[in-house]
Amino acid sequence: MRFLIIFLTCFWSLHSYAFQVQPMVAELKPSGSNSQQRIRVMNNSNDPLTIELTAFDLEINKAGDEELKLNEEDFLIIPMTTIVQPGKTQSVLVRYIGDPAISVSKSYRIAVDQVPVDINEIKQSGVGMSVSFRTLFNVVPEQATAKLLVKEKQLEQAGVWKILLENEGDKFIRLSQAKWLFKNQEEQLLLEGEELSKALSGKLLLPHSEREVTIEVPAKFSPQNSQLEVLF
Repeated sequence: MRFLIIFLTCFWSLHSYAFQVQPMVAELKPSGSNSQQRIRVMNNSNDPLTIELTAFDLEINKAGDEELKLNEEDFLIIPMTTIVQPGKTQSVLVRYIGDPAISVSKSYRIAVDQVPVDINEIKQSGVGMSVSFRTLFNVVPEQATAKLLVKEKQLEQAGVWKILLENEGDKFIRLSQAKWLFKNQEEQLLLEGEELSKALSGKLLLPHSEREVTIEVPAKFSPQNSQLEVLF
């Protein structure tokens, strides 16, 4: 018997699956009334849906790969496991209960996993499928700010730049929510919104970290003869 798990993060939008999760991205404060968020799980199928929620620390290495570590201490999740009836919506409370005195923002994945319960169906088909949403939760202290540096830029291949970015600040940066301005001696190009999201490989830069990203840029803009500003 094989088992297939489909992972959906805040950067994917697949509406054809049996359930949906909102919001996929949330920003919390370390304490007070804004330290919690309700996640809504909508069951669009004709069958009861069993889900389980789990919190993970989120780290991103220089190459842009995510590293998740189970965190059972920083969040209170009520309920952690529940059954959502067909056509219904279940609200789940997610409250940050970690260190209230953090000075640097912290990023987490709150996983919403479908728990398979129909063993007979899996045995008959030989394949089980489970959908897992990976929401993004950022806990941000007051006065935290980001500071972005473009450290290196080079041509990865025709029409694609490789860029090394560094965030010297205390707050995460959602790179796909910024405005990327390319300039050469003749003209300039502004990428933002959906167009930027499609062109950019990396979407998140954590505080006090570096990462490489690639971005599709018209060939008339070369890394050697063009300037790049990332505005956020």
